[in-house]
Amino acid sequence: MGLLVNIIIFAAIFGFAGYQIFRAVKRSKQGKCAACDYDCEAKKLLNQSKKRSL
Repeated sequence: MGLLVNIIIFAAIFGFAGYQIFRAVKRSKQGKCAACDYDCEAKKLLNQSKKRSL
């Protein structure tokens, strides 16, 4: 029984990690960084530089 629980926990962790890697790779192909959902300092600088170049 304990082995089955460990396998389920391992599968859940492994599956979630795989999903996160898949999302990161998918976003990187679109040119987005992994933190584009957040309003970080790097994103603010990027938006400012885009406004200046226009």
